Amino acid sequence: MSADDPTGWGGGNAPRERRLASTLTRLDKERRTLEGAQRLGTADLRLLWLFDDGRARTLRAIADELGLEQSTVNRQVNAAVGAGLLERARRPGGTAYDINRTVDGKRTYDEVSSLSMGVYATALEAMGDDAAEELIVLLKSFLEHFRSAVASMNGGK
Repeated sequence: MSADDPTGWGGGNAPRERRLASTLTRLDKERRTLEGAQRLGTADLRLLWLFDDGRARTLRAIADELGLEQSTVNRQVNAAVGAGLLERARRPGGTAYDINRTVDGKRTYDEVSSLSMGVYATALEAMGDDAAEELIVLLKSFLEHFRSAVASMNGGK
């Protein structure tokens, strides 16, 4: 084990799937460190990002778009409403509430996402333009193959 490979999995003689798993585990650890340094967590950022298009949504629409259970979305929305990041307004003549970002929610989202994207930009710039573009292309390709492999494992779901 080393500082570069705290799992002990990523040594040069390890199979490539183990080296990849080790690298992704370390990336996830760094992403959690970044998240811990921010005012909002990943779930809050994802929720506020959804409203970047300016459209209000019902709880059901939010759940569908994020691929989450409605109870999870309800809990997250309630917390964001309590923090002043989202607001509810009853639809005219209906029983459903529309959820939308508040002015403070937009400002907070813009600040936090700017800091987060700044970290990604710094790392990509350090790699150089060609390597950064290659990384993005390769990660997109890997993700598609990974998604397909997971779907096959789950019977195509």
